[in-house]
Amino acid sequence: MKGLRHSVGGVAFAFAGVLGACSHRARPETAAAPAATADTGTATATATASSAAPLVTPANVKLKPSKITYLARIFSQGQAHKLGWRTLELSETTYDGNPVWLLAESRKVNTVELAESLYVAKVSLEPVHRVVHTADMDITTHYTRDSILTSFEGDSGGGVTVAVPNERNLVGNIYWIEPLLASLPLGPGWKGTATTVFVGPHDHARVAMQLAVIGEDSVQVPDGTFDCWKLALQVGQTEEHLWVRKADRVMLKEDTPVAGIAAAKVELLIGEGQTPKL
Repeated sequence: MKGLRHSVGGVAFAFAGVLGACSHRARPETAAAPAATADTGTATATATASSAAPLVTPANVKLKPSKITYLARIFSQGQAHKLGWRTLELSETTYDGNPVWLLAESRKVNTVELAESLYVAKVSLEPVHRVVHTADMDITTHYTRDSILTSFEGDSGGGVTVAVPNERNLVGNIYWIEPLLASLPLGPGWKGTATTVFVGPHDHARVAMQLAVIGEDSVQVPDGTFDCWKLALQVGQTEEHLWVRKADRVMLKEDTPVAGIAAAKVELLIGEGQTPKL
């Protein structure tokens, strides 16, 4: 949504940054050139990665179909403004005749709708196929044994196909971490790592992610107040905070800073009637 702006309370917010927080969050602040192979991340993430467990361990993952809707709000200058809604749905289906998990993520901000679908192999949990619909572009990615093939079509330029090397244990997108939360052994001091790949029409980057428990907290949502683990998710140059209910590992809240707007953040809060009953 490059260039789209929305005025709230007399302040013009660049929605490219805001929706980036809720959308293609895996992109680093500065994408690497096509020949680059180094991880993008902070020194802290690099220093601690060796002692962290991999986020994707297929033998330990237990998934089940689910659908959760979140309210998205932006906080800036001491005020909160509603942005729209975000829904994440996990279902079982087939792709190319093989059983897969389908993770569908959709957002609606005013009259603008964005959507992303990720197909993940049921046994290996490796990404298989991905489709992203933005306001001005459609992006399709197909994963083969050796390559990640991405094509771009739309108003921002089309007819471009980019191929980069594939690797084992990749996370297809940032949202895939949320279904994995239920299988993670969260507790004081726990850390986990994963890697994703950002592919653009002219550049790409291998992006390191680290998820770490940084404390405990009680979070009030429309359905009540719940005890949570507070986690920090480092994605490239951006650190987000997640509040995950201890009882079932459902994410109740997420805060993401907005690039270019000092002290501003986007909050996702689980909607009324969306919290699974214990």
